[in-house]
Amino acid sequence: MSTRWIVSAYLSTLVLAGCASTTTPVAVLVVNDANRVRGCRVLGTVADNELDDLQKKAARLGGNVVLLTPDRKSKGGYFGLQDYMTADVYLCEGSR
Repeated sequence: MSTRWIVSAYLSTLVLAGCASTTTPVAVLVVNDANRVRGCRVLGTVADNELDDLQKKAARLGGNVVLLTPDRKSKGGYFGLQDYMTADVYLCEGSR
């Protein structure tokens, strides 16, 4: 194999990896008021220490609205104590 071919393949791989790592915004509304999810279907509960990751988990469940539950905010984690949030995930038809 020529050096030119190896360099070309390496650069192509870098370009493709850069394109694959772009993230699309997650369309999950975060609310604190339980009245905002009245009449919506409950899908489950998610927890994370980052809001973006919390929204991604809610989207994977099929939800479009999360109700933060501050009374269930706890500390814990594999790498020592850290705050994390819990949220109930809802599917609200009028919120899409």
